[in-house]
Amino acid sequence: HHQAARTTKSTVSLNLGSFDDYLQTEDQDLAYEDTIIGTSTDTAMEGKFLTMAYNGRLMSNNKQFDEGSISFRLGENKVIQGWERGLVGMKVGGKRTLKIPPRLAYGDRGAGDVIPPNAHLAFDVELKGIANGAVEEKAAELTSMSPVKQLGVVFVIVSVIYDVLHFVLHII
Repeated sequence: HHQAARTTKSTVSLNLGSFDDYLQTEDQDLAYEDTIIGTSTDTAMEGKFLTMAYNGRLMSNNKQFDEGSISFRLGENKVIQGWERGLVGMKVGGKRTLKIPPRLAYGDRGAGDVIPPNAHLAFDVELKGIANGAVEEKAAELTSMSPVKQLGVVFVIVSVIYDVLHFVLHII
Protein backbone atom coordinates (compact mmCIF):
# COMPACT_ATOMS: atom_id res chain seq x y z
CA HIS A 1 0.00 0.00 0.00
CA HIS A 2 2.79 2.44 0.89
CA GLN A 3 4.71 1.47 -2.26
CA ALA A 4 1.87 2.66 -4.52
CA ALA A 5 1.70 6.04 -2.81
CA ARG A 6 5.46 6.48 -3.19
CA THR A 7 5.41 5.60 -6.88
CA THR A 8 2.69 8.19 -7.53
CA LYS A 9 4.66 10.84 -5.65
CA SER A 10 7.88 10.34 -7.65
CA THR A 11 5.96 10.46 -10.94
CA VAL A 12 4.36 13.74 -9.90
CA SER A 13 7.71 15.26 -8.81
CA LEU A 14 9.06 14.61 -12.32
CA ASN A 15 6.94 17.36 -13.86
CA LEU A 16 9.68 18.14 -16.34
CA GLY A 17 9.96 21.33 -18.32
CA SER A 18 10.15 21.37 -22.10
CA PHE A 19 13.75 20.97 -23.28
CA ASP A 20 13.43 23.23 -26.33
CA ASP A 21 11.44 25.90 -24.49
CA TYR A 22 13.71 25.98 -21.42
CA LEU A 23 13.83 29.51 -20.00
CA GLN A 24 16.47 30.70 -17.56
CA THR A 25 13.80 31.86 -15.13
CA GLU A 26 13.22 31.19 -11.43
CA ASP A 27 10.20 28.91 -11.91
CA GLN A 28 11.77 26.78 -14.67
CA ASP A 29 11.84 23.03 -13.93
CA LEU A 30 14.48 20.49 -14.87
CA ALA A 31 14.45 19.50 -18.56
CA TYR A 32 16.33 16.81 -20.41
CA GLU A 33 16.72 15.28 -23.84
CA ASP A 34 18.11 11.85 -24.66
CA THR A 35 20.67 12.12 -27.47
CA ILE A 36 21.41 8.36 -27.44
CA ILE A 37 19.15 5.76 -25.83
CA GLY A 38 21.24 3.04 -24.17
CA THR A 39 20.64 -0.54 -25.30
CA SER A 40 21.28 -2.20 -21.92
CA THR A 41 18.46 -3.61 -19.81
CA ASP A 42 20.19 -2.09 -16.75
CA THR A 43 18.43 1.17 -15.89
CA ALA A 44 19.44 4.00 -13.57
CA MET A 45 17.14 4.24 -10.55
CA GLU A 46 17.34 5.07 -6.87
CA GLY A 47 19.76 2.77 -5.03
CA LYS A 48 21.81 1.90 -8.13
CA PHE A 49 25.55 2.66 -8.19
CA LEU A 50 26.25 4.65 -11.37
CA THR A 51 29.39 5.67 -13.24
CA MET A 52 28.82 8.78 -15.32
CA ALA A 53 30.99 10.67 -17.80
CA TYR A 54 29.96 14.32 -18.02
CA ASN A 55 30.74 17.86 -18.98
CA GLY A 56 29.03 20.86 -17.45
CA ARG A 57 28.40 24.29 -18.95
CA LEU A 58 26.94 27.55 -17.74
CA MET A 59 23.81 28.21 -19.80
CA SER A 60 24.35 31.97 -19.60
CA ASN A 61 27.50 31.91 -21.76
CA ASN A 62 27.93 28.21 -22.69
CA LYS A 63 31.29 28.20 -20.85
CA GLN A 64 32.39 24.73 -19.72
CA PHE A 65 33.17 24.66 -15.99
CA ASP A 66 33.85 20.96 -15.45
CA GLU A 67 34.24 17.57 -17.12
CA GLY A 68 35.23 14.11 -16.03
CA SER A 69 33.70 10.99 -14.60
CA ILE A 70 32.12 10.20 -11.25
CA SER A 71 30.70 7.14 -9.50
CA PHE A 72 27.97 7.40 -6.87
CA ARG A 73 24.78 5.77 -5.61
CA LEU A 74 21.63 7.46 -6.92
CA GLY A 75 19.35 8.56 -4.09
CA GLU A 76 22.08 9.36 -1.53
CA ASN A 77 22.24 13.06 -2.48
CA LYS A 78 25.96 12.91 -3.31
CA VAL A 79 25.22 14.91 -6.46
CA ILE A 80 22.98 17.90 -7.22
CA GLN A 81 19.21 17.35 -7.32
CA GLY A 82 19.14 17.99 -11.07
CA TRP A 83 21.25 14.84 -11.46
CA GLU A 84 19.34 12.87 -8.81
CA ARG A 85 16.15 13.47 -10.79
CA GLY A 86 17.53 13.82 -14.30
CA LEU A 87 19.46 10.54 -14.52
CA VAL A 88 16.55 8.27 -13.54
CA GLY A 89 15.52 5.97 -16.38
CA MET A 90 18.80 6.18 -18.32
CA LYS A 91 20.15 2.91 -19.71
CA VAL A 92 23.86 2.00 -19.79
CA GLY A 93 25.44 3.46 -22.94
CA GLY A 94 22.83 6.22 -23.06
CA LYS A 95 23.62 9.91 -23.44
CA ARG A 96 21.42 12.73 -22.20
CA THR A 97 21.59 16.51 -21.98
CA LEU A 98 20.26 17.96 -18.73
CA LYS A 99 19.17 21.59 -18.32
CA ILE A 100 19.11 22.33 -14.62
CA PRO A 101 17.68 25.39 -12.85
CA PRO A 102 19.62 26.87 -9.88
CA ARG A 103 17.27 25.46 -7.22
CA LEU A 104 18.16 21.93 -8.40
CA ALA A 105 21.86 22.81 -8.69
CA TYR A 106 23.92 25.22 -6.57
CA GLY A 107 21.22 27.83 -5.88
CA ASP A 108 22.19 31.27 -4.66
CA ARG A 109 25.50 29.95 -3.23
CA GLY A 110 27.04 29.03 -6.54
CA ALA A 111 30.16 26.85 -6.38
CA GLY A 112 33.60 28.37 -5.90
CA ASP A 113 34.84 30.64 -8.64
CA VAL A 114 33.42 28.53 -11.46
CA ILE A 115 29.64 28.58 -10.93
CA PRO A 116 28.12 31.96 -10.07
CA PRO A 117 25.03 32.26 -7.83
CA ASN A 118 21.67 31.44 -9.46
CA ALA A 119 23.30 29.79 -12.48
CA HIS A 120 21.33 27.59 -14.86
CA LEU A 121 23.50 24.63 -15.86
CA ALA A 122 23.62 22.28 -18.84
CA PHE A 123 25.26 18.86 -18.54
CA ASP A 124 26.01 16.34 -21.25
CA VAL A 125 26.03 13.02 -19.41
CA GLU A 126 26.71 9.43 -20.43
CA LEU A 127 25.85 6.43 -18.28
CA LYS A 128 29.03 4.34 -18.51
CA GLY A 129 28.01 1.59 -16.13
CA ILE A 130 25.90 0.35 -13.23
CA ALA A 131 27.83 -1.63 -10.62
CA ASN A 132 26.39 -4.80 -9.16
CA GLY A 133 27.90 -5.63 -5.77
CA ALA A 134 30.55 -4.13 -3.51
CA VAL A 135 33.58 -5.22 -5.55
CA GLU A 136 32.26 -3.60 -8.74
CA GLU A 137 31.37 -0.43 -6.78
CA LYS A 138 34.94 -0.12 -5.43
CA ALA A 139 36.36 -0.74 -8.92
CA ALA A 140 34.03 1.94 -10.34
CA GLU A 141 35.07 4.42 -7.65
CA LEU A 142 38.74 3.74 -8.34
CA THR A 143 38.44 4.12 -12.12
CA SER A 144 36.56 7.43 -11.86
CA MET A 145 39.22 8.98 -9.56
CA SER A 146 41.96 11.25 -10.83
CA PRO A 147 45.18 9.37 -11.77
CA VAL A 148 47.05 10.95 -8.84
CA LYS A 149 44.39 9.81 -6.38
CA GLN A 150 44.38 6.34 -7.98
CA LEU A 151 48.13 6.02 -7.44
CA GLY A 152 47.68 6.94 -3.80
CA VAL A 153 44.97 4.32 -3.30
CA VAL A 154 46.98 1.63 -5.11
CA PHE A 155 50.05 2.52 -3.04
CA VAL A 156 48.07 2.18 0.22
CA ILE A 157 46.62 -1.20 -0.88
CA VAL A 158 50.06 -2.50 -1.92
CA SER A 159 51.73 -1.31 1.28
CA VAL A 160 49.00 -2.95 3.41
CA ILE A 161 49.46 -6.24 1.52
CA TYR A 162 53.24 -5.92 1.94
CA ASP A 163 52.89 -5.28 5.70
CA VAL A 164 50.56 -8.26 6.12
CA LEU A 165 52.88 -10.57 4.16
CA HIS A 166 55.92 -9.25 6.03
CA PHE A 167 54.20 -9.88 9.37
CA VAL A 168 52.99 -13.36 8.34
CA LEU A 169 56.39 -14.39 6.95
CA HIS A 170 58.15 -13.38 10.18
CA ILE A 171 55.80 -15.49 12.26
CA ILE A 172 56.41 -18.59 10.14
